[in-house]
Amino acid sequence: MNWLVIVLIIFAIIGSMMWMMPSPRQRVQALLRQCAMRSGFQVQIVRILLPRALGEALADERNCVAYRLPRGPKNSKSSLIPWQIFQLTSHANVGLPDGWSWSKGEGQLDAAALSVIKELIPLLPQDVYGLESTPVSVSVFWEEHGTPETVDLIQTLLTRLIEAEV
Repeated sequence: MNWLVIVLIIFAIIGSMMWMMPSPRQRVQALLRQCAMRSGFQVQIVRILLPRALGEALADERNCVAYRLPRGPKNSKSSLIPWQIFQLTSHANVGLPDGWSWSKGEGQLDAAALSVIKELIPLLPQDVYGLESTPVSVSVFWEEHGTPETVDLIQTLLTRLIEAEV
């Protein structure tokens, strides 16, 4: 009887330890976030308001992961127009590829800035669903299904936005 109690206690301890261990998905997320932070990103969990999609009465609001690449002191300009776009279909899509819509900044960017954004969107990883630009940083919102090479690709693409002053 004593052995049974000891075995049950050991199983309870091992079960508790296994429950606290990160899942394989959480390990990948941690690896991606560490890689991103080493590359200069600020990784944040943010609450965003998506534009109202076609056929929807209310806009969707969700928590998501934002990888923000700071512009740096020499690239930070208060004259830059902040904008935000998301991968969904809505009426606010002027100047964007099909399937992308404005949340902020519609009609405020010039043709050169729109051209840079249009060229960049097809190069983004599949699970990226949003881009944002402010005078302080450029950001990508994504599901984090990727590898460290995906983080490098995102950094390269966001650096293009910074260099183009979009």
